[in-house]
Amino acid sequence: MKWLKYLSIALACVAIVACSRDKEPAEQALKSATEAVEKARAEGSKYAGDQFKALEDQLKAAKDQFDKKEYTQTLQAAGGIAAKAQEVLKAAADKKAELTRAWQEFESAIPQMMEAVKGRLDILSEAKKLPKDIDKDKLAALKSAFDEAGKAFDEAKSAAAAGEFAKAIESGKAIKAKIAEVAAGLGLQQQ
Repeated sequence: MKWLKYLSIALACVAIVACSRDKEPAEQALKSATEAVEKARAEGSKYAGDQFKALEDQLKAAKDQFDKKEYTQTLQAAGGIAAKAQEVLKAAADKKAELTRAWQEFESAIPQMMEAVKGRLDILSEAKKLPKDIDKDKLAALKSAFDEAGKAFDEAKSAAAAGEFAKAIESGKAIKAKIAEVAAGLGLQQQ
C-alpha cells in the first residue's frame, strides 16, 4: 500500500511539471495573440468590424482555455490569431481604400456642383428683376439651403480627414441631393 501512496505522489509531481512546462508556451502564445489583436484594433474595428469581432472572440476563447489551465488547447486556439489579425488588417485596408475612393468622388463632384449653383445665386442676387418663378423669399430660402450644404460639406471634409469615411460619404450623398434641389429651384440642370 505504501508503494501506491508513493506512486500517487509521483504522478502528481509529473502532472505538475507537465502543466508548468506547457504553461509558459501557452502564456507566450496568448501574449503574442493579444499583441496582434491590439495592433489590429484601431483599423480593424473601424473598417472590418465583423471580422475584428470574430478575432476578438477567438482571443477570448484562447484566454478562457488558459484560465481553465488547458494549455495545449490554449496553444491551438492562440496559434492562428496572429495570421487572422493580419487578414483583418488587410480587409480593413481594402475597405478603407474603397471608402477613400468613394469619398474622393464626392470631394471632386460637390465643389463643381456648388460652383455652378453659387454662380447662379450670385447673378440672381444682383439682378434688378428676378425671373417670374423666383421671388425674393424663394431666393433667400435657396441661398439658405445652399449655405447649409456648404457647412455640411465642410463637416464632411473634416470627417473624412479624421478617417470617418462612411460618415463623410453619407453626408456627401445628402449634400449632393440638397445642391440638386437648390439647382432645380434655380432652374439649373445638374449632371
